[in-house]
Amino acid sequence: MIGRMGSGILTVLEETGRFMLFVWHAFVAIVLPPFRRSDTVKQMWLVGVRSLPIASLTAMFVGMVMVLNTGYQLQRFGAKLYAAGIVIIALTREMIPVFTAVVVGARVAASMAAELGTMKITEQIDAMQALAVNPTKYLVAPRVAATTVMLPVITIYANVVGAFGGFLVGVSALNIPAKLYWINTQHFLRFSDLYSGILKTVVFGAVVGIVGCYFGFRTRGGAEGVGQATTTSVVATLILILLFDFILSSWFLYITRTLV
Repeated sequence: MIGRMGSGILTVLEETGRFMLFVWHAFVAIVLPPFRRSDTVKQMWLVGVRSLPIASLTAMFVGMVMVLNTGYQLQRFGAKLYAAGIVIIALTREMIPVFTAVVVGARVAASMAAELGTMKITEQIDAMQALAVNPTKYLVAPRVAATTVMLPVITIYANVVGAFGGFLVGVSALNIPAKLYWINTQHFLRFSDLYSGILKTVVFGAVVGIVGCYFGFRTRGGAEGVGQATTTSVVATLILILLFDFILSSWFLYITRTLV
């Protein structure tokens, strides 16, 4: 039993070491020339523009549900007018950044893991190394750079969509006057709420790109291995997003309280 425990711990440590080395090589490839601008722009299109429909639907319904539930709960205390202010803080700080990162990250990480995994099992990545082409520079750096840049942009867009969805429900279902809804939104919203949510998505974007590429490069065992790599990349992405969300939220709250 002790031998099995020790073997398991060594396996975890070895995998963690490989992952950290992969992260280091990925960021070195991003910051050092030559830069593959055309590949990065292409990945930004695939990661960002093609994720707008799912991000829009997610943000719209999250905003609508938040305002609906918050408004009905506050209505019992005669304070439903404050639903707009409370919800906009929750949306910009937590709900929109996390939900957007989860749905977009799952889609992007699965796509990257499947694409790179297929290249791995068909030995295309090995052929690049044989031709003295750095696969990390050619394949990983554009994808990680694209996810790191585009996820905050998508989040800014999703904040607007989520706020509009909440506005529609607040006016139609809760009978809050439209002008009063926007006044309360502007009164409660602070710049710290916006930047804390957006800055978190920079980290989330890097996590999505690195995890998707890492499990793509680690693919083994043919078509079944591609399926396993895709599934594992999605699970790992979701877990790491939630983990970093807790860590970063704690830091931002501490910094905000310290500055105030």
